[in-house]
Amino acid sequence: MKKITITILLITALFTTFFIGCDSLDQYPISEKSSGTFFSDADQFNQAIAGCYYILRQYKLRDNIYFRLTESRSDNTFQLQDYDDGQTSRFEETSALPLLTNMWAASYNAVNRCNTVLENLEKVDFEMNHDQVEGEARLIRAMVYFDLVRTYAGVPIVDKTLTLSESYTVERSTMQEVYNFIKEDLTKASDLLPTSTISGRFNKYVAIAYMGKVLVFESGYPLKNNKWDEAKDWLKRVIDSNQYEFFPNFADIFLHANESGKQSVASFACLSGVGNQGNPFPSRNAPRDIAKSGELGIIFGGNAACLHISEDLVNSFDSNDSRLPVSIQQVWRHTNGNLIDNEPYCRKYQDGPVSTAHDWDIDYIDYRFDEVLLLYAECLNELGFVADGESFNIVNNFRLRAGLAPKTSAEIQSQDDFRLWIENERRWEFIGENIRWFDLVRTDRALDVMNAFLTPYNYGGNVTKDRYFYPIPLRATNENPNLLIDPGFK
Repeated sequence: MKKITITILLITALFTTFFIGCDSLDQYPISEKSSGTFFSDADQFNQAIAGCYYILRQYKLRDNIYFRLTESRSDNTFQLQDYDDGQTSRFEETSALPLLTNMWAASYNAVNRCNTVLENLEKVDFEMNHDQVEGEARLIRAMVYFDLVRTYAGVPIVDKTLTLSESYTVERSTMQEVYNFIKEDLTKASDLLPTSTISGRFNKYVAIAYMGKVLVFESGYPLKNNKWDEAKDWLKRVIDSNQYEFFPNFADIFLHANESGKQSVASFACLSGVGNQGNPFPSRNAPRDIAKSGELGIIFGGNAACLHISEDLVNSFDSNDSRLPVSIQQVWRHTNGNLIDNEPYCRKYQDGPVSTAHDWDIDYIDYRFDEVLLLYAECLNELGFVADGESFNIVNNFRLRAGLAPKTSAEIQSQDDFRLWIENERRWEFIGENIRWFDLVRTDRALDVMNAFLTPYNYGGNVTKDRYFYPIPLRATNENPNLLIDPGFK
């Protein structure tokens, strides 16, 4: 199973040293054409696509950028210390925050790589898997833009490689324009990509699943376009494909033996000991002072800037919920031998070999089939509340898996009741998976939820609707003042 994955990772490591000279994370979307001699055969196009995957994987997982802008923003975690995460968790960040610069630059680096592949595909005069490569490039570009629009609101749409002078004049598009661009790429990708899966690469159903998710978000705040019926149809295609499985045991989702299995719609291939291509999640989320061996420890230790799970999240669980001990480590052993019981952390993916710190041999799931199911149930409810109907059955399957009693219409009596129910189930289900903050924004509940959450820490009131999205990084606006012009949501 790992053979193809190893090949892809090695190609990626080689390719990233060659492809496009703008890998530095302090650069805005200044793009340069790759060498005119590079795209000369099918293998080189596959290497180029590996380079696109590489950047997507780096900002979403390896460099911990995305996680620190999403999970730290939510009521799932809190960081009092003055790391970048502390500023975002307190809603005190400015446009000078390095995390914002890094996210911006990495995202447009990925966009540039995808654009370069697509432009060179137009010149191909030899036989190759054209549809596969184009589909992957469009899908990755769409995924990156989906992250960008949810992070910064309206952002520049860059659909070609840019000269230096062009990059200094590009303007922000509206959120609607960005969503339209994303949907266009996903539609084309879903037509081009095969249904079969190559280990470490995305197939047709990744594009289809992402389209469903994008339409759900477009239906929420701030655009509030009614795309629920379309979203339902796209998500149903994934469910009806029989490619994926709802695992009966929650803990099995995060086992090495099941990596990139049927619980996963989209995963990032991770391999320990191969050019730092392992999964950093377990040790990045463990406390710095955790014991490095033995029971309640973690090999190679933890991370000084780890995000501790909030007391609010722990207390929100039913004590019998089996997801709690799988997702959250409530007691751990300090390097001094003492047990610590007041600084819980997210413990997912603590399975599989590990060769160095932040380098675990277990694939990371970017999009679970479980989320497809819950998004589909949400669509059904938005299209019309049906007491004890199909949407109830779907969400109750999650409760039954967690060892909890199902809910009935006696408890969930309205569409609004169901909305809150599914919001909570998603919170408990997807801890550490970059979902909670975006859920609070799209439901327009972030203002109330986060101010209430922050009040005991004396940061209540910091959350305003202009904080639903991060500012464009200062470095980018210094280089291009056009980016200071906000096109508005529409």
